[in-house]
This record gives sequence, C-alpha cells and structure tokens, in this order.
Amino acid sequence: YVPQDSFLFSASIANNIRYGNPEAADAEVEYYAEQARIQGEILNFPQRYSTLVGERGITLSGGQRQRTALARALLVDSPILLLDDALSSVDNQTATSILANLPKQKTVIFISHQLSAAANADRIILMDRGQIVQTGTHQELLTTSSLYSKLWNQHKLEEVLK
Repeated sequence: YVPQDSFLFSASIANNIRYGNPEAADAEVEYYAEQARIQGEILNFPQRYSTLVGERGITLSGGQRQRTALARALLVDSPILLLDDALSSVDNQTATSILANLPKQKTVIFISHQLSAAANADRIILMDRGQIVQTGTHQELLTTSSLYSKLWNQHKLEEVLK
C-alpha cells in the first residue's frame, strides 16, 4: 500500500526502501528504485543510497518521497499493490512511465486524478461525487461516457497549454 503522503524514516534512502524487506540485497533496492524512477536522482545525491532523508523525508521533494515509498512497496513481494494517489506529486510523463513498467504479475489498484496515467489501465472505474458512474477501458469510456470525454478533453487542453 502506498498512500499519497507516505511516511519516510529519518534514515538513509536505502533503509527507507528496504523497510518492508530488511534482508533485501543492494541490487534489489537499486532495481526497485529504478522501477520507481527514483534511481537517477539518488545517484546524483552526494552520498547516493546512504543519503539521510531526515524526519518524514524532509530533504526530499514530494515526488521523490512518493517514488521512494513506491520502491519500498515494490520490494515487498505482494501480489496486490494499492496506490492511493501515490503519484500525485510526480509529473504525468514519469507517472505514466512508472505505471507502464510495474510488474505484470501484480494486481495494481491505482486511485488517481491523473487521467494520462489512468488511460493505460486495463479497467477504469469512473466515480462522480463518491459514486461509481461507469467502468471500462479508456477507449470505451471515451465513446460511452460524456463525463469521461469531458475530463479527458480538459486534460489534453491543459497538457497543450503547459
């Protein structure tokens, strides 16, 4: 489970990733950091994986904290991964890349307001005011849901204006 605001400990980045699997080898920590698209940034820190993140990860940006927490969750061998707006502080391109490269043998439940990331999901559950209003693939919802189409068009316009 990765919430929007994940807790990081006042410890090294490696130990924060390793938290759910303390016996994990360095290679595993690095592999899942790469899967979470945080590896490149970690390697740019002066102490790399030994860098202390401070209480609640204060020395990291919101996106770095979220991706560190995602690497931690991926390192734990669980068949289900629940992401509760866990990439909200990550840009759309990076979030889409992360989601596209998640292990295919895991069931991923991804709660998000980022439509570009949701567009690649096998199944989208569209909610409005706390109620499920429609389900389907991205293409199905584009053709059958005026709400989804409106949200998607608004999202695409915002992308163009950036």
